[in-house]
Amino acid sequence: MSAARAALGGLVAAAALLVALLPPAAAQGPSTTTTVPVVEDPSGGIVPEPDSGEPPTEAGDRGGALQLALLGLVVVVLVAGVVLLVRQSRRARAPDGAGGARR
Repeated sequence: MSAARAALGGLVAAAALLVALLPPAAAQGPSTTTTVPVVEDPSGGIVPEPDSGEPPTEAGDRGGALQLALLGLVVVVLVAGVVLLVRQSRRARAPDGAGGARR
């Protein structure tokens, strides 16, 4: 098994050396640069300031009903998870006769 590993290692090393010594596939041509004009944003940046935009017109807009519903759903799921975790840990710590009947 040792001879096979040594042969495989030598083969990998020879392949790596061959790849390292090969010349580049193609020379790169002259680079061209383009300049993009910078447009000043009147709001001062990418992220708008609070109360600087328009109110949501559709449910999926920023601050719309769907975003508020999703926030409520996340809060409900987190609270339910904590409640179930506390209830399960209390049952696990209870004496056998007190809370071990429901599992």
